[in-house]
Amino acid sequence: MESAAGQVPPTGEPVAQLLARIERQAALISEGRAREAAKDAVIAALQARAEAQDAKIEALEQLVSELIARTGRDSQNSSKPPSSDGPGTRADRRREERDRRKTEPAEGPAPGTKKKRGGQDGHRGNGLAFSRTPDAKVVLEPGECRGCGGDLAGGVQAAAEPLQVAGIPGVRALVTGYLLISRRCGCGTVTRAHAPRGAAGAPVCYGPNLTAAALLCHAFGQLGQERTAEVVNGLFGTHVSAGWINKIAGRLAGNLHGFEDDLKTALLAEPVTLADETPVNTIEDDGPGGDGQAGSGRAFNPHVFTLRSADLVWLGAGHTRGHGALDTFGLFERYTGTLVSDDYNGYAKYQVRLTARQLCNAHLIRSAKGVAEAEPGRQAWAAAMIEVLRAGRKSVTDAVAAGRSALAGQEIEQIRAAYREQAQAGITANLGRRTSKGGKHPAWVLAQRFHDKTDLILHHLTDFTVPWTSNLAEQALRHAKIHLKISGCFRSLETTRAYCRIHSYLITIRLNAVPPMQAIRDALAGHPWTPLRALTTA
Repeated sequence: MESAAGQVPPTGEPVAQLLARIERQAALISEGRAREAAKDAVIAALQARAEAQDAKIEALEQLVSELIARTGRDSQNSSKPPSSDGPGTRADRRREERDRRKTEPAEGPAPGTKKKRGGQDGHRGNGLAFSRTPDAKVVLEPGECRGCGGDLAGGVQAAAEPLQVAGIPGVRALVTGYLLISRRCGCGTVTRAHAPRGAAGAPVCYGPNLTAAALLCHAFGQLGQERTAEVVNGLFGTHVSAGWINKIAGRLAGNLHGFEDDLKTALLAEPVTLADETPVNTIEDDGPGGDGQAGSGRAFNPHVFTLRSADLVWLGAGHTRGHGALDTFGLFERYTGTLVSDDYNGYAKYQVRLTARQLCNAHLIRSAKGVAEAEPGRQAWAAAMIEVLRAGRKSVTDAVAAGRSALAGQEIEQIRAAYREQAQAGITANLGRRTSKGGKHPAWVLAQRFHDKTDLILHHLTDFTVPWTSNLAEQALRHAKIHLKISGCFRSLETTRAYCRIHSYLITIRLNAVPPMQAIRDALAGHPWTPLRALTTA
């Protein structure tokens, strides 16, 4: 037999050469596979790099959107107060208003757009009007002819033009001396005459009218004690001191405890109330438990709270924002009507006792506006949700204007369907998204809030007596914010509570058309006006 090496394959090529060629081809194949593996490794590395870059780009985009949202927050797209708006925001708002006025037709903006300038339709004006019973009548005669200078006495009357001037006489403090006589009875008892009503303190004191006027300037005028003393002295020619202002303010606050108790009783009977809160600063840190009401282990974080109805306003101060303060007021844990508030979780505890709860739509609209402005393309659902909320409220106002007492079930369901659609779109668009710090994305949080709290947000569709925002509660807190803007802080938690008690009184009497001077005089005398008692006859 022939050896394999000597065999000749069918191609005629010697076996040895064929084997060598196969070996070379195998080496080439191995080399090609190695190059292919290297290319695969490069491709994998490039893909990994591209994925890392994509993740980095996404993180940077997320960071940019967060920075835009953070720097772009103002009172129009967040819960920040207008006082915190920067100069740029205010300038932009003024520029937009100027541009709007330039293009606004003479008859005002189209229906559904911004309000026209000046008084609105239906607004009751407060312009000066002629009095039918003026306090004094004076006839003024011309002295001499403006033509020839002749005497006009006895001349023929050509016309009479009426003119009324509303003013006040020159004001100065009047000092009245009283002599309090003491008489001895036949039984031996000596009785002295009573001092006039409102006279209190030393043998020389300020009367009730001056005291009430000073307190009105101090409280309603948001004037500090020294500035109030300067204003009172300038107006009335007196020499009151800042210490006296402090003393009478303390008297007024101390005499209003009965008013506050009656006010709380009246508020607990209201079918609908509104609540809100705002942080305040104090010079003295009373600390946890420092006022005898604070809970243990909680940081001192003073807040002013309000619970109000259309014509009753209560203000109170607490050492914290939470239940450690809320539970001490004797209001929130006892109220059983419908509460309108923002979505602060502190009120959720009391929800089981409430007839219903309405979340403030204005807060939600501002939050949705902030989300939409941060990512206009991705968060179109937020802008659409704002329109759904406004359309829902318009349906209510239109129904009220038409004399209807409720929306039809089909109308409510159409609004709820559109609402649910946008809430779900927001959840889908932001599912799994995280902030640059790993937290839940605010757009997802907002969409989930819309989804989970549908009934609380749209309750006003089923009860026309319930407002859709808590704006009235925010307005009640405006006095405290103005005080902080002017003075920077309160002195202590106790003085903050005194301030709240006084302003609860002054705001409520104004809403009930009670003369403030008389109400203050009565309060200083120990029998203030309350919602449960009639005002003393002046």
